[in-house]
Amino acid sequence: MIDIDIWRLRTTVLLAVLLLATARQVTAILHTDLFNASNINDPDLHIRTQLPGVQRATTEAELEPLLTDNLEPDLRPWRQLGRPLRCRRELLSLLHQIHTVWPAYRRNFVALVLIRNNRMSWWAYPEARGWCTRRVKTIAEQFHSFIASAGMRFPDVIYVMNGYDKPLCERQQATHGSPTGATSISAAAAANSPNCSAPVFSFDKRWNASAYAAGLAGSAHDDILHPVMNHPFEQLIDYPWEKKIEKGFMRVGVYGAMAANCSRVLLQRVGGSREGRQVLDVGIYQNRHWKVKVKTVPPVPMELHARWKYLLNTDGQSASWRLAKLLAINSALLKYRSDAIEYYYRSLKEGENYISFDHTDAIQVIRGLAGRDAELQAMVARNQAFAFRYLSQHSRTLYAKVAFERYKALFSDMDDFIKQVPENFSMAWFLQERERLIAGSTGVQ
Repeated sequence: MIDIDIWRLRTTVLLAVLLLATARQVTAILHTDLFNASNINDPDLHIRTQLPGVQRATTEAELEPLLTDNLEPDLRPWRQLGRPLRCRRELLSLLHQIHTVWPAYRRNFVALVLIRNNRMSWWAYPEARGWCTRRVKTIAEQFHSFIASAGMRFPDVIYVMNGYDKPLCERQQATHGSPTGATSISAAAAANSPNCSAPVFSFDKRWNASAYAAGLAGSAHDDILHPVMNHPFEQLIDYPWEKKIEKGFMRVGVYGAMAANCSRVLLQRVGGSREGRQVLDVGIYQNRHWKVKVKTVPPVPMELHARWKYLLNTDGQSASWRLAKLLAINSALLKYRSDAIEYYYRSLKEGENYISFDHTDAIQVIRGLAGRDAELQAMVARNQAFAFRYLSQHSRTLYAKVAFERYKALFSDMDDFIKQVPENFSMAWFLQERERLIAGSTGVQ
């Protein structure tokens, strides 16, 4: 027991030294307080900002493979309506629904966003969740930075942005139709239509690739996925393959909105078993769940994850945004079986980009990777090329720009409608505009 305690003490001290070292400064690829590492003192750790033979995707043509795999499936259910949307009908109906039907906690996740003359402005409810509005603020900052630095030109567009980690537009009875919310489609069609009368942009949802390939709905939600912008992923991280620790590694947080038996907790229990400790090094560095009782461990800077040969990705509240960081590291990626996705996940393929596992077979899967180094290193090369080409802040901003252009094309009257929107808009203006249109259509003054 004394030896174990001494080992733990030495490990903690070593981690503190690494975090406090004053060697050459590097930019962290994980933009959170817990993981930012401004100084890493490890001569074997190499951080790259270039990848020979691979260029960043900075034009729509270069980004098209990602758009085809991901944006087009999000747009399909809206195009299948067979008619254009209208801001004065579907968008106003959506805003009325948000204001009068959605519970307060749900509408406090969203922001109403206007991009006009290449400037993004937005409005949220006074009681909106601070972390949701901070995400929208970061999006605006990133957009404006690429407008200034890369001459990016956004379309004039208005949309609803969901700042929560889960989608909001379930497939239920639709409210397509007049500004009153009355539907103009058949009951059969309504059963397969989104309950939001116009698209909402969100960060995550769940996806069934087999259903989509068969021509069915790929998701129970029809939110259009938007890139996460508050975690920059610009660098590639390398560590000598022959020096990597041959264990599956994970450091994650657990939060109140997660299930008490979420994948992170289940895997942590496996890692704590006698057999699990032989092949796993998994830990929870932050626990904010009142039902989860675990001993937390210190966080490990994302750069230092490269010391382990196998990196484990598990869902957070939905799809885990850390997956993009793991793709940038030259370690093999093991992804917990899940149908939760971010905007780019549909371009990733099992066996080509990751190995699947869950808590029931994690030990067996990792043991089965012995002797497969050549295969795993080829996978790593594909992943780093994918991350470098498609997941930079520039490419993410471009993806959003094209998404707005194709979203706007769903509407027949957006340019004309945007001309009416005042500079200092709020939800009240849109609700009043809806009432004005209703009065005009019924003869009520």
